[in-house]
Amino acid sequence: MTVLPAEKVADVLLEAGYRRLDLPLQVAGLKFDVAGAFVGVGHVADLVVVGDMGTDTERKVAQQIEGIARALDLMRSRRPLTSVIVGPRPVGKVLDAIAQVSRILAVGEADDPAGLRDGLAILLPLKLPAPRSPDRDLGAGEHLVLPDVAIASALFEASALGEDAVRTCLHDALNAIFEPDPENDGSMIE
Repeated sequence: MTVLPAEKVADVLLEAGYRRLDLPLQVAGLKFDVAGAFVGVGHVADLVVVGDMGTDTERKVAQQIEGIARALDLMRSRRPLTSVIVGPRPVGKVLDAIAQVSRILAVGEADDPAGLRDGLAILLPLKLPAPRSPDRDLGAGEHLVLPDVAIASALFEASALGEDAVRTCLHDALNAIFEPDPENDGSMIE
């Protein structure tokens, strides 16, 4: 059994943590017949719509995506719209029409899994490669050489307490820079 390109896209997005929306997609009380729809969870806010140029006409896919964008605008949604186009790549006026209202990711027939992941990379979490040697991994060494600057030591110590502590430390350091100097009352311009 052959897996449709839209389902290959769906598999990659679901694996990345996107949530599949029921079809037909409903936005602002309107129904849209698209090949797939997904929404990011957590910090990913994208609404991802899959348009299949192999089973639908270019015009239909473009109209559906434009309609979804208008419905999102009517709802004053801040959710970015991304269109994943499977099948033949749109060209000319169709491409321009879709590009006016959404980010376009054309993935072709999605035959090559690595090529599909590359085509969808902007939607997927970043996977960092393993460090090549322990001397290049800041967390692996017992001795970390920091610059001889007070803020570097303060930020390093705060990092053991978590992201909020680092943020507070950095904000405090920036605020200290902009505090008025008690020895200079501001009456003299140097």
